[in-house]
Amino acid sequence: MTSSALRLGLYVDGPYRLGGVNGALRVAPDPADLPFVTFACAVAAHFREQMLFARSKPATGLEEWQVLPAGLGVAPLPDYGELRAVRGVVRALAGTMRGFWLGLRQTDVVLVFGPHPFGVVLVLLALLRRKSVVLGIRQDTLAYYRGRLPSGRWKPFLALVWALDGTYRLLARRLPTIVVGPEIERHYGGPRARLLPLTVSLVPAADIVAEPLERDWDGEITLLTVGRIEREKNPLLVADLLAELERRRPGRYRLAWAGTGDLAEAVTARAAELGVSNRLELLGFVPFGSELLGHYRAAHVFVHVSLTEGVPQVLVEALASSTPVVATDVGGVRSGLAGGEAGLLVRAGDAQALADAIVRLDDDPALRQSLVLRGLELARTLSREAQAERAAAFVDLHSAA
Repeated sequence: MTSSALRLGLYVDGPYRLGGVNGALRVAPDPADLPFVTFACAVAAHFREQMLFARSKPATGLEEWQVLPAGLGVAPLPDYGELRAVRGVVRALAGTMRGFWLGLRQTDVVLVFGPHPFGVVLVLLALLRRKSVVLGIRQDTLAYYRGRLPSGRWKPFLALVWALDGTYRLLARRLPTIVVGPEIERHYGGPRARLLPLTVSLVPAADIVAEPLERDWDGEITLLTVGRIEREKNPLLVADLLAELERRRPGRYRLAWAGTGDLAEAVTARAAELGVSNRLELLGFVPFGSELLGHYRAAHVFVHVSLTEGVPQVLVEALASSTPVVATDVGGVRSGLAGGEAGLLVRAGDAQALADAIVRLDDDPALRQSLVLRGLELARTLSREAQAERAAAFVDLHSAA
């Protein structure tokens, strides 16, 4: 797959584990970060050598599905826990700078995803060492952190996030930048030269179904959602949705959620409170692959309820499986669904609107067919190979400039 003679350094912050798999040292991200980091590694695979800057801890018992590709070099950084642990962040600063400085010896260009404060440090050190730098923007930073605040007393923290976001926007005026989705593209002053919007995708072209799959709509209807069960994903809304659907059509709908997170128990408790525990199944973490794609292909409707998003890769996975989509109209979701041509859009946080859309799909075969056909058209342009190649070509072009 190598198409560039350059050596790439890759930074995607998150906890990593270093351990042996089949006698070789491998690196594994947190399961929640695995999909995005896997895509970033698909971009890196286009370069002669790849180096991941990773805050990591030793680990045992890694499994093959957890680890990143063999041959990926690692520049280890000290682990600090999370950004809210300010003392840990400060203690990790010197070791992080040392790890960056040493790792930069083995790179020609660095792709720095953020916004993240240590990402700014890496950018400055890379420029000091006369390395080419490309920024990567994964998300609407303010919306992301606003959705993750544990309580109101953390609101002053948003001032620091605002400053970090502003710093990245200033850097993006000087450096070539990749952004996830058109909403972030506009936030960063695009469309403009040296700014590339793309969609993160894990779906190989070979796994995009050739024709719409046949589904039986006469019996029980299976709904599916995939993602972290955390605050910004608005998971309690799923229980409210099931209660509303049960009120309208008892016994008709069930929902499976593939994912893990801090609010899993809260979702279970909310479902029990509303009397719909038997309508909800938490599948736990399911890595991308044949098992997860099997869930998409077996489901009648994919439901996405987040409060904030870029362009969620799970939408691509649903479209590639010819699964009709109902999604909240936030971030880059609208553009990811071609303005509503490939899925139904509803207001965020509105269980009744979600239920309305699901019942509408249930009752209208022609609508389902139209959405699925348009979704497959989109999915064929958004394969992992196509999007990774676009990103790699952009990095290579602007590193040679």
